[in-house]
Amino acid sequence: MFERVSARLILAGCVVFFAVAAGAETGDLKKQVAGGNVEPGERLAMRCKACHTLDKDGANKLGPNLWGIIGRPKATVEGFTYSNALAKLDGNWTLGDLDKFLADPRRYAPGNRMAFAGLRKADQRHDLLAYLSTLGDKKPAARTPEAQAKAESDKSSAVEPTYADELGLPKGEGREEVAALCSACHSLQIVKQQGLDADRWDGLMDWMTEKQGMPALDPEDRTRIVSYLAEHYGPQSSSRSMSPMNPMMPTMPMMPAMPRMPAMPPQQ
Repeated sequence: MFERVSARLILAGCVVFFAVAAGAETGDLKKQVAGGNVEPGERLAMRCKACHTLDKDGANKLGPNLWGIIGRPKATVEGFTYSNALAKLDGNWTLGDLDKFLADPRRYAPGNRMAFAGLRKADQRHDLLAYLSTLGDKKPAARTPEAQAKAESDKSSAVEPTYADELGLPKGEGREEVAALCSACHSLQIVKQQGLDADRWDGLMDWMTEKQGMPALDPEDRTRIVSYLAEHYGPQSSSRSMSPMNPMMPTMPMMPAMPRMPAMPPQQ
């Protein structure tokens, strides 16, 4: 009898402990997101724009529209066909769930179709969530004085390496957008090998939108991206010949053929 009562008390204590811990974790995350920087988060959101629209009533593309994503019931955007992995999820997209999903989409929902590998750095996720919090009819609460002071301190202190720094992209206007957009679906090594002039990079943007389903870019973003690519990865930066041409898109050169792998020796 005593053992049964003790076991129940221990079980009840565990339930209370984990509930308190979960509440503390949620509260801490809200503070961290509230203290996040919207501007870097907006740059990170360029990676989302490779497959999603972010504006109100925006069209579904390769992925669903993300306006009002925080607090929205999961897998409920009208007109979008979700993978079974996401369709079976219950509840709303809380900050906690989005934080876990953005950290590792495949682990959070095994079998989902999203190509995005995830953001491993917590501060990047918090910045992105801070920006996503602004996308909705219900605006986020104003920053606390502590969060505002931290944001101003971050701006005035030594600048931390950005995603473009991590990828080794040369300095220049538009590099953060290039880092975010192009790396969402491609190895940047492929981008660096193209050697296209501004007109061809611009034509490639049309081709990606019309043939590959990439959402149309904001004109200012597109101008910065094309100018950056032409300056740093134009004909002058590549020894590749501009022919033969790709029959799928006349303004895009054919990617070099991969060499054949030698035949494997028979197993003994």
